Amino acid sequence: MRRALLLLVVLAGLVAACEDKYKDPDPKAMGYDYYPLEEGDWRIYNVTDIRYMSNVGDTTRFQLRERVDTTFLDQTGALNYKIIRSVRDEEGDEWVDDSVMTVVKTELNVILTKNNTKYVKLVFPIKEGKEWVGDAYNNNLAFDYAEKVRNGKELYSFSNIGVSYDLNGISYPNTVEVIHGDYHSDDVNLDERKEVYAKDIGLIYRYHNVIVFCNQTESKDCVYGIGFKLHGHERHEELISHGKE
Repeated sequence: MRRALLLLVVLAGLVAACEDKYKDPDPKAMGYDYYPLEEGDWRIYNVTDIRYMSNVGDTTRFQLRERVDTTFLDQTGALNYKIIRSVRDEEGDEWVDDSVMTVVKTELNVILTKNNTKYVKLVFPIKEGKEWVGDAYNNNLAFDYAEKVRNGKELYSFSNIGVSYDLNGISYPNTVEVIHGDYHSDDVNLDERKEVYAKDIGLIYRYHNVIVFCNQTESKDCVYGIGFKLHGHERHEELISHGKE
């Protein structure tokens, strides 16, 4: 009898351990709410895009909307969210569809596909300093000057988790930064790339600034002087409104 009771206790303990091991992860602890994703969600950004050539910047300003249109299952059975990007010159103009992206969000990561290229935008759980390969599923290679590289691919990382972020007069109380590039060399290259996500909202700011300065390789004897921008691309996407249809 004692042996039977002991066996039952052991079995009960094993069942409880298994249930605890395989229970669903806590969404808040994992950071899923930094990337909300539902049909009808939309976000509008003010975009400033600057193309540099021979130290002259050509600036274009417009508005960009990303709207979660529909969902579908792909060949692997994964749920895909179809996101339509539209543009207009300024508020009040008609939106013109520009491109289509798809997003798959799982318990492990968020994968965005744009122009037939996949990017790992986030990984879970979100933790300070955590690194991953954003280009794990495409052919992109790291820049020669990249400092954090794994198997020839540049590493992304989390920073400033849970801190407030001020943008266009609005303070977002809980955000996380995803660092894509962080390299400074005034006499050769500048590479600053990051995205900022706000809890329960999603992407609020995308920053891209990659500049090649006058240098011995691309301009013999650097005749224009240090700090001269041979070519580059600077882009800011700032959230101005968001909602759900």
